[in-house]
Amino acid sequence: MASIEQTMMKVQRILTGPMGLRVTLDKDRFRVSFEGSSTALMVRVAELGKGSDGEGRTVVLVESPILFGVTPTPELFEWVARNGGSRWFGHIEVHDIKGSDNINLFFTHTLLGDFLDHPELETAMFGVLQVADEWDDQLQARFGGEKWADV
Repeated sequence: MASIEQTMMKVQRILTGPMGLRVTLDKDRFRVSFEGSSTALMVRVAELGKGSDGEGRTVVLVESPILFGVTPTPELFEWVARNGGSRWFGHIEVHDIKGSDNINLFFTHTLLGDFLDHPELETAMFGVLQVADEWDDQLQARFGGEKWADV
């Protein structure tokens, strides 16, 4: 199938070609910002493992930060458990912050990289971005933390 490098090149071609976006390569991921959005979008390629044919498989992770530095509470975790996967694309991930008691919230969706095409990536990206941009306002008002645009 495809190596990480091959899938990264395919993703870059889609982002900068048909989608016409300006992307920034940030370590191992592409970062895309949009005017009027309080969040950003990151697209990362990872190895899924090898298939039965011995060929490598890849996944494309589309993620958008919702909030940074949130104080974890039972109410927050209940909200994540009950609502965090309620959209067509993606789910909320809770990331620990090294050296802190606080957490970061991301909205993320995973696609198979080996069969990825332009419409699939575009639909997933804008689905993830829309939810994260909506939820960062709602969740910040309820649980605190900082939006990507404020960091």
